[in-house]
This record gives sequence, structure tokens and C-alpha cells, in this order.
Amino acid sequence: MSRHIFNHVLSYIDVHIQEKITLAELASLAGYSPFYFSRLFSDTIGIPVTSYIRIRKLQHAMVSLLEGRKVLDVSLMYAFDSHEGFTRSFTQLFGSTPSTIQKHPITYQVPAYVIPSTTERRLYMKNTDTLHNEMHQLIYEILNASFKEADEGFCTEIRITLFPDGSVQIEDNGRGIPLTGAEHPDHHTLQKIFAGHPVSNIEYSHMETFSNAGLQMVNSLCEKLQVCVYRDGLFFQQDYVRGIPQHKITSRPAVHPSGTRITLMPDRAIFKDLRFLRDHIQSWIKEQTAHSRHVEIFLE
Repeated sequence: MSRHIFNHVLSYIDVHIQEKITLAELASLAGYSPFYFSRLFSDTIGIPVTSYIRIRKLQHAMVSLLEGRKVLDVSLMYAFDSHEGFTRSFTQLFGSTPSTIQKHPITYQVPAYVIPSTTERRLYMKNTDTLHNEMHQLIYEILNASFKEADEGFCTEIRITLFPDGSVQIEDNGRGIPLTGAEHPDHHTLQKIFAGHPVSNIEYSHMETFSNAGLQMVNSLCEKLQVCVYRDGLFFQQDYVRGIPQHKITSRPAVHPSGTRITLMPDRAIFKDLRFLRDHIQSWIKEQTAHSRHVEIFLE
């Protein structure tokens, strides 16, 4: 199938995203039989055409929810068979229910559709070594933030704990993120640093690299991420699922040295069942601390 035809089909899907779109009409548009079109689409894009349509509908639905539309209205707008089916599909893709999205709004734009340059450049086809390296980058982005604290003389110790379930915890004794507001925790400061958005396999497969992309991208690529901050005699906590806050920042008095603790689980929809490698992390730390960084790092 030519790129011109593919572009025509994907554009048609977006234009008619609020309608029921069938395999037969897309196949007719492309000039192929339904069976042959379905096979070509899956071979090139990497997922069945029905799955692609559902993902696009949910991405557009996210925008409509953030505009303040009711969940039931959005499910009908994008031609889902039922409110329950829409909620289930939405939660499966984004990790949060539609109502959670509306309670804790994020910034989100429907990603532009991308046609692979060759059939070899299929979605979901990053090799295991590439995925492993990129998954470790989640840790390195957080460590870089702690290193900045150390370079400025505010952090002397960093602890990294690898858990059997594939999650990791990184804790430092730096100043802690400044979240103390006049009356309530400063939600905007935390959002500015961590505010992410769900990233689907389709979007991730087209990312070249996210080195130095910052903590927002880390949050977006985590199935779960928890931020705990000790500062000014208080303990703050915020939990995210695929970049989406799950509640308001909680705070309580705490007698504890200042610092930040981040616990994360990489998104298994993207990174599968890969695990962090201790040797990989140790090698990176050795390279980063070769120039006399005055900070102790413990890898457990």
C-alpha cells in the first residue's frame, strides 16, 4: 500500500472519528479487499486496524473530557457501544478513569498520526536492547536531578533500591522540592516539574530518544510514580499513573531530614517485563561520578 493511500486512510479515520468506522469502508477507500487491507495495515502499522481506530477515538475523547464534557456524552460522541465499555477501554489505555482525568486535569493534545517510512520501521518493534537502555534512562533522569543538588552542595547521599517486582526507588537528602504554600501545598510547582501525559506504544515507537527529556517524560512513561518530599518540617506526597495525578497533594507534619524520594514502575505496556540491571546502573554511575562529585551513592 502506497504512503499516499495510507495517508488518505489515516486522515479519513481522524475526520470521521466520531462515527462508526468499519473495516469494509476503509478497505474500499484503499481499493483492497477487507482481508488484504487488514493484513497490509497490521504489517505496516503494527496493530490491527480496529485497535488503531479505538486508540484514536480514545485520544480524541481525552481532549473532549478535558474540555469539560460529561463522560456519558463523550462515550456517545465517539460512538462507543456503552458508557461502561468506553470507561473500561479508556482506563486500560490511559491508566486512569475518565472521572479521574476530569478531577485532576492535565495538558494533552491528540498526537499526529505517523506513517512508518518503511514496513521494517513498524510500531512496537524497538529491539530488546534499545528498550532496556531507554528504560534505564528513567532512573538516570531522576539521578541527574539529585546530582544537580549535589553539585550545588545540598545533597550528600543518594540511595537507589531495586525491587523484585521491577520497580525502583531513588531517594536523596537534598533540599526537597519547595512545596510549602501559604495555606496549602504548592500544587503548581510539582505539576511544573512532573506533569506528564499518557504515552501509547504508538507514540513511543516513534520517539528517537528521551535522554535529557526531564522528569515530565519520565512520569509519562511510568505505569506508576510516587513523589515524596520532606521539607520545612512537612511530608508531601503525590501519586501518578502514566503521568496523571491521582489525588491532591497530601501533606502532614514530619520530623525527618529534608529530601526527595521517587518510586516508579516503568510502563509494562511499553517496556514489557524487562528489569533494571544492577551492572548497567553501576557503570553509568561510575561514569557520571568520575569527576569528583562529592556524593555517596548506595545501590541496593
